[in-house]
Order: sequence, then C-alpha cells, then structure tokens
Amino acid sequence: MMVNREVLVLTSPRFHHGPARMWDRKAVGRWGMTVVPIMWTIWGVLVALMLSLHIYRGNLEKNEDDQIFLDDSFEHEKSEQTAIVARVQKIEPALRVAKWLALGMTVVVIVYYIRDILLQLNIIH
Repeated sequence: MMVNREVLVLTSPRFHHGPARMWDRKAVGRWGMTVVPIMWTIWGVLVALMLSLHIYRGNLEKNEDDQIFLDDSFEHEKSEQTAIVARVQKIEPALRVAKWLALGMTVVVIVYYIRDILLQLNIIH
C-alpha cells in the first residue's frame, strides 16, 4: 500500500478576515438574500392583518343602520346599533396601527430594492 505524502500548498491564506470570511463581500451578499423572504413575509402578514380587520369592520358596518329612532318601541334596535358602533370604534385603533405598520413595511421594501438597484449599477458602494 502506497501513501501519497505530498503536501497541499496554499497560495493565499485560507481565512482573510477571521473564521469563515465572515465579512467578505460575497458572504454579505449571501446573507442579504436571506433577508428578502423574511422581509416579504413580514409585509404579507401585516397586509393580511390589515385586510382582515377591514373585512371584519365591513361586516360589522353592514348591519349598521343610518336612521334615527324616535319612538321608545325601537329601543331594541337602538341598543343593537349602539353595540355595533361600539365594536366598530373598538376596532378602529387596531386598524389604524395595522395601516401604519403595513405602510412602514412597504417603505422598507421599496427602499431595499432602490438600494439594491443602486448597488447593481455601482452608484453606491
């Protein structure tokens, strides 16, 4: 049995900037690609939350009447309408927050792709 005892000679150092070339440009680009699915997932969840709150509010408002109850015999309808208005007003702050979060995440996505275009065109480094 013969054993090959040649030694592999490296022409350049194996690790330039610490273990596994952590801050190499190629490595940073690779990690940048894992951010994209996470970014789109967060955006999708926020938009789905906003749409579901809109649909829920629409279903509540569907049963709301725009009429004035003048007689005491309509007290039951009046209490139902008051309950509907209370639930709609309870949802409004959550819907407003969901809209702002979806808008903010949309801005983040747009800025990410503008930055990526500028990097690809070598306008910024």
